[in-house]
Amino acid sequence: MRRRIWPGDTTYTSLEGMSFETWLSLARQNLSTAFRCNKAALQRNPDRAPGIPRDMRRLCQQRRFDHLPAELEFDLQRFAAEDEGRTEAPTERRQREERDKGNVPKSSDLTGATVFLGAVIVLFLSGSYIFNGIMDVFRFYLSEDFNSIVNLNIEDIKRIGFELFMHIAWIITPVMTVSVIMAVAGNVSQFGLLFSLQAIQFKPERIMPDFKRVLPVRRNIVNLLKIIIQVLIVGSAAWLIISQDYLPMLKAANLSLQQAIVLFAWTAMKLMLITGLVLFLIAIPDLVYQRFEYMENLKMSVAETKQERKEEEGDPLLRQRQRERGQELMRSQRNMLASAATADVVITNPTHFAIALRYDRESAGVDAPVVVAKGTDHMAFTIRQIAKKNNVHIEENPPLARVLYNRLDIGDQIPVDLYQAISIIFSKLNRFRQPA
Repeated sequence: MRRRIWPGDTTYTSLEGMSFETWLSLARQNLSTAFRCNKAALQRNPDRAPGIPRDMRRLCQQRRFDHLPAELEFDLQRFAAEDEGRTEAPTERRQREERDKGNVPKSSDLTGATVFLGAVIVLFLSGSYIFNGIMDVFRFYLSEDFNSIVNLNIEDIKRIGFELFMHIAWIITPVMTVSVIMAVAGNVSQFGLLFSLQAIQFKPERIMPDFKRVLPVRRNIVNLLKIIIQVLIVGSAAWLIISQDYLPMLKAANLSLQQAIVLFAWTAMKLMLITGLVLFLIAIPDLVYQRFEYMENLKMSVAETKQERKEEEGDPLLRQRQRERGQELMRSQRNMLASAATADVVITNPTHFAIALRYDRESAGVDAPVVVAKGTDHMAFTIRQIAKKNNVHIEENPPLARVLYNRLDIGDQIPVDLYQAISIIFSKLNRFRQPA
């Protein structure tokens, strides 16, 4: 959408991510009037000129307006992706999201040329069938038997109309079938199988897709060149074909109706075949350009790529904290497993829980056995294996194992209410038995 900004208007188009040197360079080129500001207003009050961005005023002040025209003019559509700060190639996620929306690189010219060429080939191969079918329709509906029918009612007219429709439909079925197949093949060959509901949803901006684009210069230039090339090549091919059949067509008045139809049909067939081939060959570089334009439009700024990476991988600070937390957890697990080797007893349930206890009578402040390791499932299995390797006594007591696991953490001493149960287990150990 064209947006003019005059002194006095307090709103202006966002300049985020765009070099002001680019703005001034474009101003010197006297481009389109999508953005205007009056030089006289800046000269009178450069610090407070309404509607003019502060950075723009500062640059104008530094250059003292000597090189600027009377009006600064900018065309918002002449900036390439690099001028907008979009210098990074689109990520796979960005391309995948656009594909899910139905936004894929495709050349409508290639699809149209494929359909047209397929229809022409079918006409060439089945021309006699189509011609004979059309002649049969004319013979029947123009025959005396048909014209002699009188007293037609509404039902007869409906029946005749339906039969005529079916005759014509049966004649053109080969062409229509091949056209549909070629249309599907033309699209699938460009972007593969894709079905997106978002692509068929109604959106007002699709009525005028370039409404917000003042001057999509590059695309318009490419389309104009493409049309000129098509017209020149197709026109030249048509001239060559018609010039070859020019004299026979002038003598068509001396031919029978069927011979004249065959002559003109053959000339038209050659013309359509050459036209289809030309359109197809021109559509191939158009597909290459459409893919280039598609990737240009999907380019991302450095900030966008960082934001997307952050969304996919998470905040770097958060990831660092998670790594530190994971490393700390691994260290604690290693220390815990090392402590399990020095335990006095491991109480199990016997497979899901394992709690390693150690009782050091000589340590100050230790009045009861202490939990030095605990775990479930795989960790419990590891604790049991370490206990077996270091000749640590393993006691199977499921109720006590569950209570210890749920109530105590590593480093906690056994509570008083569990002294009796734990003392019975420790009394079985040789170094805790009473001397004889």
